[in-house]
Amino acid sequence: MENDRITIRLPQIDLRQIDLLIRLGEFSTRSEVLRHAVKEYIDNHTTRILAKADKFKKIQELEAAAAAIEPYMKK
Repeated sequence: MENDRITIRLPQIDLRQIDLLIRLGEFSTRSEVLRHAVKEYIDNHTTRILAKADKFKKIQELEAAAAAIEPYMKK
């Protein structure tokens, strides 16, 4: 897989925390930390979006079912 280079600016406190993770042996480079963070964010965000879409679909199905039985409820 080909990687592209990007430049980001982070607050010093974030950089110190990233460097601490490296010193603790959790990661070997800042790039590795950021790749992991971005991947985790995308995975979590995608899961939340899919859950919302599923809820929306269920609401639409309930609305359709309610509309289908509504004529019978007025009798």
